[in-house]
Amino acid sequence: MYKRGEECKLVGYCDADYAGDHDTRRSTTRYIFMLGSGAISWCSKRQPTVSLSTTEAEYRVAAMAAQESTWLMQLLEDLHQPVKYPISLYCDNLSAIRLVENPVFHARTKHVEVHYHFIREKVLKEEIELKHVRTENQVADLLTKSLSGSKFESFYHSLV
Repeated sequence: MYKRGEECKLVGYCDADYAGDHDTRRSTTRYIFMLGSGAISWCSKRQPTVSLSTTEAEYRVAAMAAQESTWLMQLLEDLHQPVKYPISLYCDNLSAIRLVENPVFHARTKHVEVHYHFIREKVLKEEIELKHVRTENQVADLLTKSLSGSKFESFYHSLV
């Protein structure tokens, strides 16, 4: 559902549950992209490898969300609706945001696979703007976490 009079911008939310699978200890990636007031793309998927920290798990999901945002930007361009602003990508992990923004930390995180630095390039090109969102406002939690009835309703209504 799209609401009349609302700004029709592309915005994303991304989150990971660090080592959430009790058998494999892999994290779950989840992201949602909204165009205006409607969800247009989402994902809830087990990460292919085990992350060594919450920061790494969140960094991986941010990179996957950056790839999706690139695809969505191209889709909108093909539909003659070019995105001429940095897409806001909301993440609830400040360490992952700092890792993307500050290359000084990269020397200490060689275990993070090189292709996940893709998101850093997108931020430097100002195609994505990684922003912090408080954990209690992370709508991506709707995809994989058990939520209270009121929180579920709140997140559900913010997506439809």
